[in-house]
Formats: sequence, structure tokens, C-alpha cells
Amino acid sequence: MNIARDEGHSLAEGVLRDSCPLRRSFVERAEGVSEPTPLARLLRTQGDAGGKGAGLRVSLLLSLIWLCAKEPYTTTRVAAYWAELLGRADPREEGARAIRDCLHELRERGLIRLAARGTRVEIALNVETANADQSRPYVPPYEREPYLPIPRVFWTSGLAGQLSGAGIAMYLVALAMTRHNDPEFFLSGEFFEERFGISRSSRKRGLAELTRQGVLTVQSVESVDLVTFRNVRRNVYTIGSAFMQPAPKENPLAESSSKESPEPEKKGKVASSAWW
Repeated sequence: MNIARDEGHSLAEGVLRDSCPLRRSFVERAEGVSEPTPLARLLRTQGDAGGKGAGLRVSLLLSLIWLCAKEPYTTTRVAAYWAELLGRADPREEGARAIRDCLHELRERGLIRLAARGTRVEIALNVETANADQSRPYVPPYEREPYLPIPRVFWTSGLAGQLSGAGIAMYLVALAMTRHNDPEFFLSGEFFEERFGISRSSRKRGLAELTRQGVLTVQSVESVDLVTFRNVRRNVYTIGSAFMQPAPKENPLAESSSKESPEPEKKGKVASSAWW
């Protein structure tokens, strides 16, 4: 029995928030923009092209946003808590050390702030699309910016701790390309590079990992290219119903509940700029 994973599952089930409101600009860049997205930057080790530790960096940041649901968007939960939530081995020793190292790296990247509060460290969120030179205190994106609701199943199923950086990145891309009631998408190479800026190798690894995990199914479909009028075959992916965006709900800031799930953007060859 994997005690860390069992405890992590229990911790995740205890969080009642339906989804994590992640700014769409964290995952997807606007048309004509060539700068890497915050997600693409986070997949890379600072100063290098490699991605060592990318899965933990992204999953920990998403977990912080998921749990810090109310002002002032801070938490004093200890490193062992986050290690257990993410199913790390030996969460009170090696797992906790990995979390502490990751928190310091997220601080260096301008995504969080750390401050001593007695015997504990307070973690305060910054806006997740910032960098070290442009960081600013976190405010939720409701009615401000387009965002993706990452469903709580990402944590309750154990994906947050199991997926690699490439797997998490492509799960976020899959959510960006689908609606809660329209689960199919395909990715052309040119569009993918232009809009998401993630390497081709990461795309292939991530999609394969999600398919093995049962998050996605894939089917080769033949169709007519509307530009060349030639028959082409493309892989069409379908996101499993359990892992889709939740259906839209009212703005949670206007309710007493902390639950939210806005209508995601319609999928397509070129994403729209709708606000949710």
C-alpha cells in the first residue's frame, strides 16, 4: 500500500473547492506573441533548457492556487502537507525537502512570496502569469481575465502527483482546447507552436502519458484539408468525461460558497478571446 498516495487522496478529497481557476494566459499566448508562456517557462530549469522537477513545480503552483481560495490568498500549511497531497514518497522527510526546495524556486521565479510566521512559513500567492521582474499580489481572475477551471479530479485521482511536467502541460492544453460539453480536439503542429510554445517532444510525451493514464483517448481520422483540398489524417483526442472542465456556474465571489466553474473557451483552430 502506498501510504503517501492514500494520505494524499484523503487530503484532496477533503478540499471541497470544485476547481482551480488558472488564468488562460498561463497556458496559452495571444496571437502574435512570441514570448514563452509562464507554463513553458516553468517547464524549464532556470537558466537551462532542461525540465528537471517541472512536474512538481507546476503541480505545486496549481495546488497553491486551488487551496488559497480566499483573501489574502495565503497559507501556512507545512511542506509535509503538500508532499502528502501530491503523493510524494516519504512526505515527512525527502518529500518535504523537495517541496521546500520547490517553494524557494517558485519564489525566485516571482510566483509566490515566503515570510516567517512564528515557527511556520507563510506562503503568499502572486499572479501566476508574472515573472520575477513583474510579480504582483494574487487576485482571482473572475470577471477580469479568461481562465481555465482545473477540475478537482486532477488531485483526487492522483494525477497531480503522477504526471510529468509534459503530462501536466498537455492536460492543461487539452482543457484549453475543449469545453465541458465538447471533449474533442486536434492539434496541428503550426497552431500548437504558435499558441502554446511547448516543444514538440514535450507534446508527444505528454499526449502519450495522458493516453496511458486514461485521461485521453485518440482516434486517427481522415478529413479534407480546406486549404489544399487533400485528404489528410490527423489524431483526434477526446478527454475523458471525468477529467473535463466542470460545467459553468455563477461567479463564486458573488456567493458565500468558494466553488466555481466558468464556461471555458470554445475549442477550434484559433482560440477566441472570450472572457469567462
